[in-house]
Amino acid sequence: MKTSTSPKLGIIAGGGSAPRRVIDACRKQGRDFFVICLEGQADGDTAFDVPHTWLPLGGFGKLRDLIAVQKIAEVVMIGRVRRPSIKELKPDWGTIKVLAKIGFTLSGDDALLRSIGKTIERECRVRIIGIQDILGGILLREGSLGSHTPDAQAKKDIERGVIVARMLGQADVGQSVVVQQGIVLGVEAIEGTDALIARCKEFRREGPGGVLVKLAKPQQDERYDLPAIGPDTVEAAAKAGLRGIAAEADRSLLIDSDRVKQLAEEKGIFVMGIR
Repeated sequence: MKTSTSPKLGIIAGGGSAPRRVIDACRKQGRDFFVICLEGQADGDTAFDVPHTWLPLGGFGKLRDLIAVQKIAEVVMIGRVRRPSIKELKPDWGTIKVLAKIGFTLSGDDALLRSIGKTIERECRVRIIGIQDILGGILLREGSLGSHTPDAQAKKDIERGVIVARMLGQADVGQSVVVQQGIVLGVEAIEGTDALIARCKEFRREGPGGVLVKLAKPQQDERYDLPAIGPDTVEAAAKAGLRGIAAEADRSLLIDSDRVKQLAEEKGIFVMGIR
């Protein structure tokens, strides 16, 4: 195994497979790391066979102490995190002081993440980095991933989806929209992309299926919560009768690209990066 000269990395892990991909990359690079699994968010196997602890979302004071004890110098925040209510959060005193400063209930998700990131950097004296700084080639590139490409109607749906997704992003609401034959079937809010896709299945019209469009928010800090496409996204899209997925090139994560490409070919849908 290589020995890395990079500083020790703290991996704040939410749900999904992305945290394990970061762990695997650190092992290949010989980089020292410590995993902080968020209770009620991270998958159980995220912590398998790695140095870790479980921490509640409301445990900022504990996080600050842990970073100091573990001598962590850089932090990556990766994985799905469902936004909790204040009641669910159960904040410690450190978290209460942070929330008083950033206004937990008044912020959109992107504004909230930026505020949390700035607070972690300031209070814990670490540098926040993005997953793309660790995993080379994880960003979706422009063009189609496989052999399937959008036809004229799908291209029009993508154009319509881009307009709507930009409006969503500017309002700091969501990143995704589903469009079929020019009709917006649904937009993403707090439920997340998979739930949006499933919901839109109920509103599917006769004829060619719709398109999922995902864009980063215009004001988005690219270290946090970039749009992501993975095998689950393709499976959900196919199940809902969609015929394609279009996400912003170089500002979207492509999780497990080989599997995504394989599924797209099997299901007969296109996956592509757009400008």
